Amino acid sequence: MTLARRAAVRAARRPVTLAAAVCAIALIAPVASADPLRLRADALASTASPAGLLVLDTEAAVRAGVSAEAVVWMANAHAPGEASTGDVLVVAVRARMRRADARVGRFVATLGALRPEHVDGGGVRVQLPRRIDAEFVAGVPVVAGGMAWGWVVGSRLSRRIGDGGSVGIAYAQRRDDGMLAREELGLDAGAALGVRGDAAARVAYDLANPGLAEVALTASYRRRGLRGEAYAIHREASHLLPATSLFSVIGDVPSQRAGTVVTWRAAPRLDVIGDAGLRLVGGDAGAELTLRARLRLDDRGRSMLSGELRRSGVGEDMWTGARGAARIALPHALAVTTELELVVPDADRGRGAAWPWALAALAWDGGAWQAAVAVEASASPEYRGRVDVLGQLGRRWGR
Repeated sequence: MTLARRAAVRAARRPVTLAAAVCAIALIAPVASADPLRLRADALASTASPAGLLVLDTEAAVRAGVSAEAVVWMANAHAPGEASTGDVLVVAVRARMRRADARVGRFVATLGALRPEHVDGGGVRVQLPRRIDAEFVAGVPVVAGGMAWGWVVGSRLSRRIGDGGSVGIAYAQRRDDGMLAREELGLDAGAALGVRGDAAARVAYDLANPGLAEVALTASYRRRGLRGEAYAIHREASHLLPATSLFSVIGDVPSQRAGTVVTWRAAPRLDVIGDAGLRLVGGDAGAELTLRARLRLDDRGRSMLSGELRRSGVGEDMWTGARGAARIALPHALAVTTELELVVPDADRGRGAAWPWALAALAWDGGAWQAAVAVEASASPEYRGRVDVLGQLGRRWGR
């Protein structure tokens, strides 16, 4: 529910015409008679702003090897000077053939180690001999507030290794109003280390503003009820932002994070997760420590208890937090959820000595219909005290 409220608020602030949403529904409508068809609608409302959000999500098979999908949201805000808005997140047709896969429409393109790109355009992936795959994407970047006068092109060439590994190289370029906004070269590799482990690496290099944008290394190992993962990540903000961004000019604060995550199946229904790491930002260091436990009260996990302790932050922004949550399944398809959080900063600095947050929700799942209502109360550096009421009504169709 918290994520739904935040999404509604963000959606209400985006000045995008509702016509885009209507067009998306019209494009997906011709496949409504296909089999199978899956359609879901969720209406979300919050007293914050106040704001409302309607999300439509549909997927259908047009014919063998061809499918279509669409995700549309429509928001409403009552703030002075603001009107109803809407946007199309995804509306695409996908065709699968023996050695090729193509998409046309609006979708999120991912090419190996490069950053995902939201585009209006097309993409194709082809399997070549010797286990080589070639991917191509081209289109217009999707931007909030109007039409983008630019284009995006990208490609990736990779070779599959073993059952689940691969090594690849990718290149992408984006231009806004004729100016070079982003140009990247990415390298990625991953491989299985026997039956119990795997390792992966990715490197993104900024060609528009030469320098490493991101380096990420991960390795994991599994044995019975224990899984361990080690990671190391380096990011530089000036190389992750477009070359035309003001922030890429006035500052470059590299950040690094390294650590390990251990997940232990302590009992058939109990998971214990520990995350210990170190983060560096602009020369300041801080510990990243998390201990989390989840206890399922039934085999399907419909009822669950969880708790979390966390130590995080860098420099003068260090804080310690605790969180507890419970979800209890009730008769008649009802479920009650409660969540409590408390964050205590190391330094008050006039922002409060403690920041509490609490939520209580009642949900009902009637199969085709779902509904939920929640009350959220919190205090933070932004608000001395705040109470919001959240609501959700959902409907699923399928055949």
